[in-house]
Amino acid sequence: MKILPFVVVSLLAACSSPQKASINPQSGVITGTLDQNLLQIAGKPVATTADGVQSISLVPNQLSQDPCDGNAGLNFNKATTSTTTVQLIPPMAGQSAFICSIHVHGNFDAKTNEVISLIEGGGTLCAASPTYLEGDAQPADGVLIAGGGNGGFIQGGAGATIYKTTGPNRGICVKAGGNNRVSFSGTYIYK
Repeated sequence: MKILPFVVVSLLAACSSPQKASINPQSGVITGTLDQNLLQIAGKPVATTADGVQSISLVPNQLSQDPCDGNAGLNFNKATTSTTTVQLIPPMAGQSAFICSIHVHGNFDAKTNEVISLIEGGGTLCAASPTYLEGDAQPADGVLIAGGGNGGFIQGGAGATIYKTTGPNRGICVKAGGNNRVSFSGTYIYK
C-alpha cells in the first residue's frame, strides 16, 4: 500500500515538471519510400502523366514590359557648344519616347567643367511644360561633365529604359550651362 502513493507521486512529478521542447531544422525526418510522388503542392493536387511520373508546370517566359528590352531602337547623335537647347529625340504624335542608352562626353580642355540638364517636354525644343530628367532650370544645378576628354557618363544598353517622357507627344532635349563642346549619343524607341 505504501508503494502505490509513491508511484502516483512519481508519475505526477514526471508529468508536471517543465521540459524543454527543442525543434531543430536538421532533426526533421521524412518517412516513406523514394518512389512516392507528392500528393499536393501548395494545397493543390499534383498531376501525373503515364507510369505515375509527375508532370510539372513551369511559369511561362516572362515577357518584359520594358520597351527597350528586345526591340529595335533608333539612334541619336548630337552635340552642343552653347546654352541653346538641343533636341535629342523629337516628339511623335501619340507616342512616348524612351531612352534605352545614352553616352554624354565632354570634348574640351581639362581645366574646365560643363554642366548639362536633360529635359523632356512638348513642342519645339521641349519648351511646352518641360520636366527635368537630370539637372534643373538653374544651369549650376545640372550634371557636372569634366573636361579633358574623360568627362561624361554612360547609362543603359542592357535592355532597360533609362529616361522616358511623361506622356505621348513629348520629346527629349538637352541644355548646357556653358559653351564647351558636349556630345550626346545613344538609342531610343517610341511606344
